[in-house]
Amino acid sequence: MQTAKRKASAPPAPPAKQLREMFRSCALALLQNRPLLGASSPAMWPDRALPKPEVDALRAVGLSTEPWPDDRPDDPLARSVVDYIALIETSLTTAEAARGLKCDASRIRQRLRERSLFGLEYEGEWRLPRFQFERGRPLPGLAEVLAALAEDLSPLDLAEWFLSPNPDLEAGTGGEPLSPRQWLLRGLPPERVAAIARRL
Repeated sequence: MQTAKRKASAPPAPPAKQLREMFRSCALALLQNRPLLGASSPAMWPDRALPKPEVDALRAVGLSTEPWPDDRPDDPLARSVVDYIALIETSLTTAEAARGLKCDASRIRQRLRERSLFGLEYEGEWRLPRFQFERGRPLPGLAEVLAALAEDLSPLDLAEWFLSPNPDLEAGTGGEPLSPRQWLLRGLPPERVAAIARRL
């Protein structure tokens, strides 16, 4: 009886045309400060991302922990990679952020260290996602919200949270839920967003 387990191989990447379309869609959403519609997802397969007992528990109730099927166009790993690249490509460089804030690039780097601005490092350079700015200026109350967020929150999760309507952020009675970005942009109390941020 053969006991060796067959190693799972990575599914082939979606076709280049499909990847380009995914990138365009995501980049457009980010440039328009719209949510990514839940497209981002963990970049690891469950049997690699979870402890063995948890994987066994999932399998015991009939849930699959196999890689995404090769013939599915919406491979979550490819989607996450595309979302991440789109986030980087649509972000501001430190020089662009400095021009908007009318300050030196060293001040931007200082604010990144202080966590009054959010950035991600890519190939030795800092990129600052656009969702935290409006007309080149940081959102009102941004520093308070960023300070409340966990430092290890992934950039994609943070972007999705900032841009997605939150049921705890309703302005007025019967109003539609606002995203954290919309809430801050309206000048509403940042403490409310910071309290939600602490629970992430």
